[in-house]
Amino acid sequence: MVRYLEFGNSQEAWEGLNEYFLNNEEEILSKGCRNGSQLIAFDNFIKIRKAWVLPEMDFGNTFGYRLQKWTGLINNYVNLNYLDILKSQILAKEGGRNPNYNISMQFDNSHGHGKNCLLSLTFSRTQETDIPIATFHLRSSEITKRLLLDLLLVQRIAEYIYGEDQHIMIKMLCTNVYQSAESFCMYDIYKPLKSVLEVKGKKMTNWQERVLRITEEFKTIDPKKVTYKVFLRSVNQLQGLKGDKPMYAKDLLLFKNDIDYPEDCITIAQRKKYKRAYNKKLKKDGKI
Repeated sequence: MVRYLEFGNSQEAWEGLNEYFLNNEEEILSKGCRNGSQLIAFDNFIKIRKAWVLPEMDFGNTFGYRLQKWTGLINNYVNLNYLDILKSQILAKEGGRNPNYNISMQFDNSHGHGKNCLLSLTFSRTQETDIPIATFHLRSSEITKRLLLDLLLVQRIAEYIYGEDQHIMIKMLCTNVYQSAESFCMYDIYKPLKSVLEVKGKKMTNWQERVLRITEEFKTIDPKKVTYKVFLRSVNQLQGLKGDKPMYAKDLLLFKNDIDYPEDCITIAQRKKYKRAYNKKLKKDGKI
């Protein structure tokens, strides 16, 4: 049986899923499992009524991400040439007499280390709704550190195709989504965990106890004693040891208009190619 959840927008979906995992261990285990430090939910269908991530969402100071994380996500999963073809196909349908369509793109896994977590994205116009639908198919997703960045990628792709003013719905199909206690503790930076904790019985569930125990431990432990790199990231973020290095969602784009492009240089792939040649010439001329 498929697990169905619905949220107003991408930001609410990310918050809702994280807090759902924290407070519904028994329900998740009825159609999932516990594997070490992970709580896993299988066969999930998540409806997001609007593709929208909070522009001020700070991936840098919350998770310690740097811009390379975003550019690596694009470079690994998005074939820019194919995206331009997809855009032209969709806009041709949008301009037709009967704008009903289902047009898909497969995500790449160019560098091998993406583990094929993102599988496909299908854009549709149907009689179900008067707005386009992006059906997002994932193999697996870690919901605290990664999911919101993936949803932002879907939003940016949709904006590139339809324009920034078009309201887009997301239907997310994911074989499994999971929460790791050692990563989820960083959610405390975004919103205090105790403010979203729901104790339904006389005592906390095993998962709630584990999450709170690890969070308090990571806030006080000597970072030099942490041997696992993935745990050290959480420790550094919770203890504020990496300084103020914001990475806001509003600044994470498919490409930036930071130079003057020729009028006929309009697609992402064309602009990437032009910018490489542009920077190469500046370097040759000693200007950078």
